[in-house]
Amino acid sequence: MDDAPKRGRGRPRRAGADAEILGVALSLLREKGYRELTVDAVAERSGVAKTTIYRRWPTKAALVTAAIEPLVGDDGARELTSLLARLRELLTGELSPIIAELAAEGDVDFVLPRECFREALGDRDDRELLIDLSAGALWSRLLVTRQPIPETYPQQIARALLDQR
Repeated sequence: MDDAPKRGRGRPRRAGADAEILGVALSLLREKGYRELTVDAVAERSGVAKTTIYRRWPTKAALVTAAIEPLVGDDGARELTSLLARLRELLTGELSPIIAELAAEGDVDFVLPRECFREALGDRDDRELLIDLSAGALWSRLLVTRQPIPETYPQQIARALLDQR
């Protein structure tokens, strides 16, 4: 039986495209303002098709919201998102097969120590649960479902968990 993740139709997503698109959108937003910003301009400067952008963000407003969200979110969400993004990089990068093997042996705290998450989440009663849920979602993708970990996943996880206060 083939355990390799199934690939969708079309070309695979370019690594870093989401972050690049959001960075370009933010840059154009600062240069031109919301009214003058166009999805065409973001696509051209990012080197992607408009359909690539609309597949991820269905409207200009959704794109701009995603681009500015890291700047306006609360510190706990930003810090948790940043940690989860770093963990995602490690789990999807060149070391991911080695990290997966070490995880199978039960030795994973070295990847991104829980203490980093504890500092980010502060003195919350549910801190340990949030660490398990947030990091566990990424580990589950790597080790259990073997599904790709989308670039926006860390932000989605942090938002979902911290909005449930």
